[in-house]
Amino acid sequence: MAKFVLMLPHAPDRYTNLGEDEFMDLMKDYIGWVEEMSAKGKFEGGEKLLDEGGKIVTNKSGSIEVHDGPFAEVAEILGGYMVINAEDYDEAVEIARSHPHMKHNETIIIRQTDASADD
Repeated sequence: MAKFVLMLPHAPDRYTNLGEDEFMDLMKDYIGWVEEMSAKGKFEGGEKLLDEGGKIVTNKSGSIEVHDGPFAEVAEILGGYMVINAEDYDEAVEIARSHPHMKHNETIIIRQTDASADD
């Protein structure tokens, strides 16, 4: 079975304006989804990333630079990631379709891991 990473981008202020009840409902959706996928052997792990902070390291013509990021002017930040097990991209897409992130008009980026090639 192959491993895929679901990357969860969102607008920087997407979840900061939620009321407590709305936030708790959202968390219940995420926890329920993780429990369901875990029971099916599809969920490997994942983490929410902090909305603030971060660093961007670039190498431009041999000069390595470090910048604070993500920047306020970006349209989206990477809010988190999840690692899933799926037979192929088609199954990974079906799993992503059921993810709570999709209920909020968001995007999920799916990438297969290189470790999958060893299976």
